[in-house]
Amino acid sequence: MKVSDPTYTQGTGHLALFDGVNTLRQKFGVGLLAQDIALDAAAQAHAVYLSAHSVAQHDQTAGSEHFYEATPLLRAQKAGVGETQWIAEVVGAARGQNDSEIGIGCVDQWYHTVYHLQSLVTNQESIGIGFSETGPLGLNHCVVDFGTSTATQPSPTPNGVPYGGGQQFDAETFVTVPADGDIGVQRGFNFAGESPNPAPDLPTPGRPLMVYANGALAEVLSVTAFKLVASNGAEVPARVLVSPAAKADGSDGVADEYLRNNAAFLLPLSPLADRETYTASFSGTRAGKPVSISWTFRTAAPTTTVLR
Repeated sequence: MKVSDPTYTQGTGHLALFDGVNTLRQKFGVGLLAQDIALDAAAQAHAVYLSAHSVAQHDQTAGSEHFYEATPLLRAQKAGVGETQWIAEVVGAARGQNDSEIGIGCVDQWYHTVYHLQSLVTNQESIGIGFSETGPLGLNHCVVDFGTSTATQPSPTPNGVPYGGGQQFDAETFVTVPADGDIGVQRGFNFAGESPNPAPDLPTPGRPLMVYANGALAEVLSVTAFKLVASNGAEVPARVLVSPAAKADGSDGVADEYLRNNAAFLLPLSPLADRETYTASFSGTRAGKPVSISWTFRTAAPTTTVLR
């Protein structure tokens, strides 16, 4: 959908976060997000709270300094969103030379994860941005709140996006991350910015790969084979992560309770090689119908950093 220009000031972390999230969503064809000033207020209140307490989490404790409301949903409702609207949230913290660089750094952190990456491409419609002043640890906290209000199911959860409603892309489309033809892909996984950690037994995993399908009716994406191969033909040792529903459906991979039914990930066991061209292949089913896709991407030079 088309969205109006945001009201955030040029050069701010707020604008960098808004542009960063929408640039990714436009690239992957999952729909742009419109600024919501109520979500802005909720997200900003939480960014102030996180910075004051030097934490990165979604809940607040009543009675604590800068307490606004306990959960993303309650904060958004206090700020003025409708009671039937679903609210989801991502949070992060980063350092940088200026606020724009820090905002970009937060989006970059989320992009190189599993759960946060999934959150960036779901069917939400609106967005609110929070960005703190530099806190006691020298970090600026980034908060992005997402809203989904069109044709949603009732009783929104404290922090989540419904399967139905919002912006839905075509059922024959499959989003792949990294995208086909991407260059300069980072080699590693931002495990420091992901809590809980989807692979706590792996000290330095590689950059996660994602296949994401339309899930308007909670359709299940199951994996028969999900592989990554280097230019010399060697298969990259990796772990496949799928939803519990997919695993129950007979999917290959490890069931992960935080994955949506319509997402599957391949997590290399170690960082990818520098300046290497990789070919990814995925076969499986969506809602019982066969799916087979493949794509290529190239990793960055050694000077690229994984974490900020």
